[in-house]
Amino acid sequence: MRRGGFTLVELITVLLLIGVMAAVAVPRLANRSDGAALSYGDQVVSALRLARATAVAHRRLVCVGAGPDAMVLRMATAPGANVCDAALAGVADDDYRSSADTVVSGGLAGLANGQPRHIYFQPDGTITDAAGAILNGAVTIEVDGFAARTIQLFGATGHVE
Repeated sequence: MRRGGFTLVELITVLLLIGVMAAVAVPRLANRSDGAALSYGDQVVSALRLARATAVAHRRLVCVGAGPDAMVLRMATAPGANVCDAALAGVADDDYRSSADTVVSGGLAGLANGQPRHIYFQPDGTITDAAGAILNGAVTIEVDGFAARTIQLFGATGHVE
């Protein structure tokens, strides 16, 4: 007659399965900053692509204030103006802000260590700096020390990837 309970083989099998699941799940939970960097990187790409599309569609200068944890988009109020003094329609200043505690954006000069950098999308779609020079380069998004997203800017074409 068999009494209630588990055999040694059943107990070892269950412990083995728990160990395998823990080995897979714990690293994913520990690297949650990796996901935050990817998510914020996608937001940055979205903001930059919106800026280019708006500049071309409205034939006006669009300025992107790129800081360490936020992107602020502004547009010139008149064609040919070189001052971005109006918010983009439907875009709030905190729409492109990271929810992570520590975000570092680096790669383009002036974008690292909390220094804001302005990126200008010209009406013809090109990407320039304040002096009008074409910007080409990469921006790396890091959260809590994890480099998880690199964004390429191709200034001559305005392409962002």
